Formats: sequence, C-alpha cells, structure tokens
Amino acid sequence: MTFPEKPTLLGLDTAGSSCSVAVMKGGEVIATCQEEMRRGQSERLLPMVQEVLDETGLALLDMDGFAVTTGPGGFTGVRIGLAAAQGFSLACGKPLVGVSNFDVLARSVPESEKQQGQVITVLIDAKRADLFVQCFRPNLKSYSEAFAASPDKIDSLLPDGNLLLVGDGVDQAVDCLQLNGRGIQVSACNPRAEAQYLLLLALENKLFESDQGRVSPLYLRAPDVSLPKNKSPVS
Repeated sequence: MTFPEKPTLLGLDTAGSSCSVAVMKGGEVIATCQEEMRRGQSERLLPMVQEVLDETGLALLDMDGFAVTTGPGGFTGVRIGLAAAQGFSLACGKPLVGVSNFDVLARSVPESEKQQGQVITVLIDAKRADLFVQCFRPNLKSYSEAFAASPDKIDSLLPDGNLLLVGDGVDQAVDCLQLNGRGIQVSACNPRAEAQYLLLLALENKLFESDQGRVSPLYLRAPDVSLPKNKSPVS
C-alpha cells in the first residue's frame, strides 16, 4: 500500500524534560502542544493527545501513521512515549516510525542560524554528571554516533570547527567549551524536542516509506536501578 504524499500524522515526545504532541494534516503541522516537565508524562500524555485531536476535529483512526521520539532521555519517559505510540499504531493498524531526540533537536535549528563549516552540536541533559551528545553538519547529516560524556571531556570528542549548540544540556557545557577556545553560538530555538519537528523529519526523510522494523529505544547508558535494602541479586 502506497503511503500518502501529504499524510495525516500524530507525533509524540516524552523522552526528555517535556511532553510534546503534534498533529500533521495534508503534510502540514496544524496543532501542537508542549509542556515542560521532568516527570509526570504518563499522566499528561493521553490528555494532551485528546486536546490536539479536539483542536483539529480529528480522531486517532484518521491518522495515516504515528511517530515517536526514541531517546535518549529518562528510562521511564522514553518507555511512556514508545508504549503509547505502539498502542496507537496497533489499535489503528497504521505504521509507526521512531526518530532520535538528537535528530529532532538538530532539525529544529533555524536555517538563518546556520553557517558554513559550523558543527551543530546537540547536548541533552542526562540527569547525571554527564551529557548526551551528537554532532551534525548544517545539512543535518551526523558526523558520528552519539555518546555520553562529562562536560569537561566533550570538547576532545567533538569535530573541529565552530559550534552551534542546541538542547537542554547547553548550559552545563558552555563554560568548558569556551575555556578550550571553541567558537560558540547558542541556538535561540526551543532546547527541548518538539513533536512538530519529529513529524517534519519523518515526512522529509520518507521514513514511512521504508521498513524501520520494530521501533526501539535509544539508550546511551543503563537505567538508574538500585536494589531494595537487605536484598541481594538472584544468582
């Protein structure tokens, strides 16, 4: 079955420090909703989905497909978005695609901010001493795989060149990067992934026309799990 050239889509992001939902119709984003939150996405996601559907007069069954961010981010947050999107996809019999939060944040940088030879550097707060990092060329092609590192180690792991920084981890890295003599520009765009850019990426990269297989979470470290007191691992 051929996927529509100008589809109706629902996008979800709960991987980071916000909850974001967007609807696309006829290939254009027509409704968005985003709320900043470090936790609580499980309670707000479905009401937010209903809010954007009510705003557009659409229903889940009107969707041609669904898109979701795959992380990195909080273990619970990533799973909330994936579970909801997979449930919608299965219930409606429509395809699901996943996009990393790195790609979504890089896509959100305005063209007017980009300069030739500049390295778009996405920095995501990992909620520990380290940051999640991935670098992109101005055409949004990645330089290499994503990695996790402490702010003082990031500069040595980045490509040469001036940096255009985006993401909610920027403040933690700026001082170290400047001390190492990097030319830095901080993007004025939202430092948190927005579902509208998730949908635009999915459409522009024709993700629904290729077989992604099962959508899986992107983790750059193990989840924060500790054993209860006086308990030992089962051997």
